[in-house]
Parts: sequence; structure tokens; C-alpha cells
Amino acid sequence: MWNLIGIFAWLIVLALLIFVVLNIRGRHLRQLVYRQKKISAGILAIDFAEMIALIAVVVGMLYVSFFTKVDTKSSSNYAITYKYEPLRVETDATGKGYYVKIDGDKSSNIDVYKYRVDDSNYSVSSQYATLSDATMPLNVPRVAMKWNKKDISKYDNKYTRAYVITGQARYKKNFINGLGMNAGKLASEYRVIRVPDRSFIKTDNK
Repeated sequence: MWNLIGIFAWLIVLALLIFVVLNIRGRHLRQLVYRQKKISAGILAIDFAEMIALIAVVVGMLYVSFFTKVDTKSSSNYAITYKYEPLRVETDATGKGYYVKIDGDKSSNIDVYKYRVDDSNYSVSSQYATLSDATMPLNVPRVAMKWNKKDISKYDNKYTRAYVITGQARYKKNFINGLGMNAGKLASEYRVIRVPDRSFIKTDNK
């Protein structure tokens, strides 16, 4: 329902656009046809002012709707939730167990992390996830979200340091997010794949 604010706002912008076009056209017609005079500097100034006001409104709506930056370190405009799921061990041809397989592409420097939770297989780009060796302190890029170290310690014990944390930031349901038609929508997602140590990671470089 909050996103209806944005729909109404865009309808107002559309009505404002039609009004400005018709207003400028009518003013020019009255000056040229009925009064048979040239377009004066005063009329052009009014035209310019109306166009500037219209452009400002459109740019503002475009910014709120499409160009709002996601700051997942702040909770003022986003609600962040975390899901903790235990990893399922896999075995390779030699019988060695692993939790995560890395498909690496040297040409793009982007890896794909593949893992299994319950009966489902998942793949995630290294742009949106990081591997965390539980033998070392948690190190997550700055672009990632806040991570609760107490919860991580809790799930380290519960899942024997083999689990994935999925953090999701969603736009809060408020006026500003409704104006941009983003209320309740997913803003960002990041995953931390936790493994006991590096020996549980299988690498497949291309």
C-alpha cells in the first residue's frame, strides 16, 4: 500500500507535464493569434520557470525511484534480516569431503561459489558473497552488511562452523520508500559462507 504513494506521485508528475505543455501553448497562442504580438521576454521567462520546475520534479522522482543508494551499514531506511543454514558436506571422486566448490574464471577474476543446503544446490557470485575460514577472524568486505559476532559464535557451535549466513536488506515501509515505489522490496543481499578451514573448499580454476 505504501507504494501507491509513488504511483499517485507519478500521476501528478504526468498531469503537471500536460499542464505545462498546454499552458505554454495557450499563452503563446494568445500572444501570437489573438493579440498579434511577438513573444515577449516576460512570457519566455514564465515558460522557462515552468520548465525548470517540471524538470526539478521529474529529476527528484527519478532519483527517489531508481538512484537511491543502498547503505546496508545503516538501519535508518532498511530492515536487515539474517538467515543461518547448515551446509551439507559433499564428496569428490577421491572420496574427500568438502562444503564449497569454487569455479574460478581467471579472465574475469570473478568466482562462483557452489554449496548445498538440505536437498538444494546453490550458486552465488563472489561479488555477492565471501568465504569465511572459521580458523580466522571474520573478514567481510566493506560493501557487506553488519554481522553480529555473538550470533556467529553461537552458530559456529551449533553447526560446527559449517553454515551460510544470508543477509537481506529490505526497504522499510515508509513515505520516502513508498514515494520511490520501493517499500518492502529487496534492496541488497549478501552471503557469508562459513567453513571450518580451507581444506573443506574445493577449487576448480579455469
